[in-house]
Amino acid sequence: MTIFGLGTLLAGIAALVLGLTFDWLSFDLVGLGLLAVVVLGFAAIARPSRLAIQREIQPPRVPKGSPAIAFLTFANRGRRTIPVSIATQVFGSQRVRTVIPKLRGGERGSRAYRLPTTRRGVFDVEPVELTRRDSFELFRRSRKQAEVERIWVYPRVLGLGTLPSGRTRNLEGPSSDTSPQGNITFHRLRDYVDGDDLRLVHWRSSARAGHLVVKHNVDTSQPYSVVLFDQRPGRYTEAAFEQAVDITASVVTAAAANKAPVELRTTDGTALGGPRLRDATPLVDLLTGIEASVDGDLRTELTRLRRSRGGTSLVVVTGEIERADLPYVAALRRRYERLVVVSIDPDRTPVPRFPGLRIIVGADADEVALAWNFASSR
Repeated sequence: MTIFGLGTLLAGIAALVLGLTFDWLSFDLVGLGLLAVVVLGFAAIARPSRLAIQREIQPPRVPKGSPAIAFLTFANRGRRTIPVSIATQVFGSQRVRTVIPKLRGGERGSRAYRLPTTRRGVFDVEPVELTRRDSFELFRRSRKQAEVERIWVYPRVLGLGTLPSGRTRNLEGPSSDTSPQGNITFHRLRDYVDGDDLRLVHWRSSARAGHLVVKHNVDTSQPYSVVLFDQRPGRYTEAAFEQAVDITASVVTAAAANKAPVELRTTDGTALGGPRLRDATPLVDLLTGIEASVDGDLRTELTRLRRSRGGTSLVVVTGEIERADLPYVAALRRRYERLVVVSIDPDRTPVPRFPGLRIIVGADADEVALAWNFASSR
């Protein structure tokens, strides 16, 4: 409880003391009146409130800048009228205030307000703080209602087209043991594992081996993309880092179109996704909470990819390009049909052409998306 009526209380006591000391009736009346106001105000606030509030946030996941609405429903569960109250919602560094009107006994109502979603991140929406004041503005009492809810403010996702590979794909399809299993082309025989379709068991080979052996088929037309995000702070300004996160989320979403598998890697060693992942949501979730990190190195991650299964596309998203990094990307030409380096560089530092690489440089995500889609249309 916050007390603003201390001055009123002291003034009342002083007036009453003066009135009694000097036998001044007018001061006695003033003192008694001020004390009565303080007592009535305190009584109004001290009485338990019968106002109940519930909150629901829709949707719980929104792209940056899109509306997220908090719906408040409230009801007076008592018989006495509840005066006007103020509901305050703390969200990040901002405070959203909503006026709850006077409610008679048993009366209900609802309000809606928009939560600010200008910043990317995973936020815990604190309970609503309900503030009551007495009629004389001498006392204020606050209490919290509703539960803590989590809201995901996604990076901005721009519409990106598919970049041409620049060469014809191998008609024999992927030839790696980790190629996604399908029913198009026979690749090899392997040991049975739990969950395998029994229709794929090769009984003659199983009889010779003494244990179950199944046929491993591969889907020769299925694309597989890897997106590597450089999260080292030295490559970006703060604003450029956010733009790089936006374009990374856009690339991941575009690569996962039509349920194509995609993998997201970061320079701190995080790897999520793979041949079995056909939904970009977990990857965008990761990017929602990602922060700049000095851990790891771009060249280390590129070297690790030399031991990976390879795929259709490798897209590296970074800040200002360091030319010494490009040979590490180009060394992966035998594992990926398409190698793309995306640079978010506000200065648009010129980058010379490098054999086997498509390099896209832009001051922000919108400029990169424009250049990307222009290249995909050629």
